[in-house]
Amino acid sequence: MIHGTVNEYREACVALRLRGPTGSETVVPAIVDSGYNGTLTLAADIVSMLALPQQSSSLGELADGSLVTVNVHNAEIEWGNSWRPISVSAIGEESLVGMRLLLGNELKIVVIPGGDVSITPLPGTN
Repeated sequence: MIHGTVNEYREACVALRLRGPTGSETVVPAIVDSGYNGTLTLAADIVSMLALPQQSSSLGELADGSLVTVNVHNAEIEWGNSWRPISVSAIGEESLVGMRLLLGNELKIVVIPGGDVSITPLPGTN
């Protein structure tokens, strides 16, 4: 299970442990974004720090409707009790957890500042 809290801006925040191909690890604060259909976004400096290999690039649409080129990288995330490979998009300054990463999990948010955020695998998934 992954735990976090709701911040003063009413954003559901969690800390995610990520690992690059050289074994370097970091913990990244991330905002749960139910409007984002991807897996995870990371700032370019985190991608560089972990030396994440680029998998591809594609055209992405931001929430304001603008189109940008997005570099997609390979990483590993500690999810539940194990490490799993994921694709991350290098874009923006904030890390965002998307719905693809949450697939097969239950997300609970107590929407008050300081409220609990929990992500729990559903039985028979992950």
